[in-house]
Amino acid sequence: MDFSAVFQTWLNAVTQPNEEFYDNERKSPNATLGTAIIWIVIAAIISAIVGVIGIFIGFGALSGSGIFDEILSDPEISSEVRVVMEAFLSGGGFAGLAGAGLVASIIFAPIGFLIGVGILHLIARLLGGQGDFGRYAYLNAAFQAPIQIVTSVLGLIPFLGGCVSFLLALYSLVLVYFATKTEHQLSQGRSIMVLLIPLIIGILLSACIVLAFISLAIPQFQ
Repeated sequence: MDFSAVFQTWLNAVTQPNEEFYDNERKSPNATLGTAIIWIVIAAIISAIVGVIGIFIGFGALSGSGIFDEILSDPEISSEVRVVMEAFLSGGGFAGLAGAGLVASIIFAPIGFLIGVGILHLIARLLGGQGDFGRYAYLNAAFQAPIQIVTSVLGLIPFLGGCVSFLLALYSLVLVYFATKTEHQLSQGRSIMVLLIPLIIGILLSACIVLAFISLAIPQFQ
């Protein structure tokens, strides 16, 4: 794999939000589902490693603050629980947790990506789109992979990282629009509908869940 070429494709996908780029890219011999999955897995591995670094940075900060010693010195903690906590807080537990997170990312990142792209692809086809799923996944992976990596790095920066990551998430919707419009050859209005329909359904489902919890909680306070 030519990583310099991959990096250039990722960079162009993020910095060139226009139909011309995505139209040229969809004609690439690399525009396949396999390439898309490989890119998402690479991004997941890098993001997981960055996350592990963040965990150990946070662990080191908490350890230096003495909060762990204060917790372990609590006389109400039984000796058995204290032994388990000491083993975990020694770093081995965090290392195991980080390793499990890495494995989970490699497994679930491509699954989540395929489900998300699959939903958008299905909606686009229902609205008259004629695009190929493999190429569509490739176009989405071209910007989702680098944005995922950048977001994981920004996650190491308190407060500011979260704000910038939110803006990147909004910007990614613009890139999904161009990928959808180009691959599925849809009008501007229908391409926007492909983005809005899942958002509206998600909001409605969230509202239903909240209302259900409220209806269950109200009788308990009467």
